[in-house]
Amino acid sequence: MTDVPGTTRAMPVSEPRAPQPRHAAGNEAAPHDGAATATFTRSGQRAAKPEPGERQAGEKEPGNGAATLTLSALFAVSLLVFVGGRATDSGTLRLIGLAGALFFGVGTAPLQLSGRARLDLRLGVAGVVGLSVPLIVASVMVLRPWWHPVLAASALGAAAAGVHAWACIRVLARRAQGGRFHSDGDGIPSAPAAGVMLLAWGNALWCTAAVSTGHVVPGVFGFLPRISVAWYLGLACLLAGIALARGRSEWQVMSGVVSLLAALTVTPALVYGMPRSQSAAKHIDLVQAVLQAHYLNRGAGIYQAYSGFFSGIAWLCDLAGIHDPTGIATWWPFVIGLLGLVELQLLFGRLAASRYQIWALIGLFVLVNAIGADYFSPQSVGFVLGLGIFGLVLPDRQGGGQRSGLDGDARIALLTAAGCALAVTHELSPYVVGGVLVVLVIFRIIRPWYVPATILLPALGWALANRHDLSGFASFAELGNLSNFTPPKTVVTPGLQRLPIVGQSSHALALGLLILVILAGVGFVRSLADRWSWAVMACPGVGLVLIAANPYGNEGIFRAALFGIPWLAAVALRAVPDRPRHWVTGLYVVAAAVLCGTYLVAMFGLDNADVIRPGDLQALRTYQAQASASSYLLILADGDVPASVDFPVPIDHFVAWNSIIAPAQVRATTPAAGDAGVLARNFYLYGQAAGGASHELYALYSPASVAYSVDYGLETLGQAQAWRDQLLASPDWRVVYASGGTYLFRDIMTPP
Repeated sequence: MTDVPGTTRAMPVSEPRAPQPRHAAGNEAAPHDGAATATFTRSGQRAAKPEPGERQAGEKEPGNGAATLTLSALFAVSLLVFVGGRATDSGTLRLIGLAGALFFGVGTAPLQLSGRARLDLRLGVAGVVGLSVPLIVASVMVLRPWWHPVLAASALGAAAAGVHAWACIRVLARRAQGGRFHSDGDGIPSAPAAGVMLLAWGNALWCTAAVSTGHVVPGVFGFLPRISVAWYLGLACLLAGIALARGRSEWQVMSGVVSLLAALTVTPALVYGMPRSQSAAKHIDLVQAVLQAHYLNRGAGIYQAYSGFFSGIAWLCDLAGIHDPTGIATWWPFVIGLLGLVELQLLFGRLAASRYQIWALIGLFVLVNAIGADYFSPQSVGFVLGLGIFGLVLPDRQGGGQRSGLDGDARIALLTAAGCALAVTHELSPYVVGGVLVVLVIFRIIRPWYVPATILLPALGWALANRHDLSGFASFAELGNLSNFTPPKTVVTPGLQRLPIVGQSSHALALGLLILVILAGVGFVRSLADRWSWAVMACPGVGLVLIAANPYGNEGIFRAALFGIPWLAAVALRAVPDRPRHWVTGLYVVAAAVLCGTYLVAMFGLDNADVIRPGDLQALRTYQAQASASSYLLILADGDVPASVDFPVPIDHFVAWNSIIAPAQVRATTPAAGDAGVLARNFYLYGQAAGGASHELYALYSPASVAYSVDYGLETLGQAQAWRDQLLASPDWRVVYASGGTYLFRDIMTPP
């Protein structure tokens, strides 16, 4: 599907350019070390003759005046959107303007004065800087504490505006002297009309179907059985449009991949209107805690110690005047997915020659990555930052070694900033990223040798400073334990069975990964003699090594797979012949169609238990408003519900069924009339023995939690509903809140 790193780059011949004087502003010649970097074919042999349009090592990069002016214009537009949001009192507009200013303004500023940086590098750096700045700055403001969000934002904005203004002046001055604007590519090739029409029809179909579906209460397979067949036809049109581009239009395949990502992430946001992960509720709660207190005590727990993500979101919410980040959490998979595409383009651009094939590969990556780590979480940011770091450290094989507009001290400084951002945000991601960099150093792919230290040293330093919070998450007894590699398990109640969707979703995820592994295996066999192939193939093993030391709550295997997917995809690039023919396009369509099916089942199959219900979230907030932090909350099923990091305190004040009543009593038979009273008495005795507020006892009946219990064969729907009905009829329980099938009860039994 593409050439290996270092192969000749076949491109249309660009328009001849008149040489520019060395003193022309913004058009300095790239330093030349006197040794041209040779190009190689897939077999590792030296290429006899470069293809037209390829830049050789040491060759001067074109000026990027058009890109500079465009990015600065987008920065200005973002500021205008923010001002418009303030004028209309629209938090959404203010937030969009802030995000645009952060990416197009602050993020692109480091390379605005560069005359050699290509657009993919500029955008990749923008993603890394745009994520790192709020993580670091907000962490300082929250942990110090020194909460001055407007002052910090104004200083950053002013500095970025100054850089952009000076860059535009340089470009316009060069233009006034008779210079010419140059872009990164060779114009926009004409796209096949059929492919363009397919993309247009695909977007129209899936958008119309998603909007017309309206609100959906997720059941098994989520919205998939409820949405119109037009949505599926839209996906098919998008895949066909991507395939029909056949290398003639990078813009066509790129727009197709972006549309595919939008269809898969925007649709659930529209039809559910809530985040697709119960864990997102804890993160929302912590962001709100920052907005209210403007301070976090990092000694209070691991969430507070690694609070960069929550602090950064709180900073943006404060500037935008948004008090409830639930909407941000709902749309987060699309936002972080777009940033992921930007970083993947930079990463795969360092490993492939064809721009079309880069985006076609990114399309497969989107469909394979059904692990679900894109929800509103620190892990999602850690993964995208990792992709950006990988793209920044790899040699620019297309532009002549590592001389690409970000060299030497500037690159190390940027990597160090990204390492600090990772260190305060996620406890696992820095070690996976740093471990991959160590592998690349060992195989002599990147230099200098101390590059991994920019990521690992901040992470180790922060871990040492917060060792008291990490002590409960690491144990020498887990070292080398084979059970570390197994996912979390649930025990089925005797006489019951799991629903088929549980196995189907797991098998679909495994099948998608297996297809990628097979392609990577073929690519690896075809390039055994290439040191790059061995290095890239070794990178997915870093996550497995870390899981051997710590299972990360038996979810580590999913984290290892997440960070392994991009490297497996990179090796899979080599499974395709140097000059792919029509059968390759057909194979791509078949593989993409199969992966689309596995993605839908794996990602949305269990939405009935995964998606946050509005009633559940409001019940939690009602409980927090009425109860004290020392109260107890009994969950009347086995699945996850919206929860808080620090309310009630401690976390064991969230009480499970088996702490109050024997599982056999809960699930074996339908409850009798007096069982609700027995439950109330046992709950009181539990609170009294634990030493908490035994007079503040609450119970939550959640449809999502019940769906989990039914899915995994822990109880039947009839049994769960019978318990609900018994509590509704019992004089020992009072309904505090009810909406959408959710009930919050309070135990009002007279103490025995």
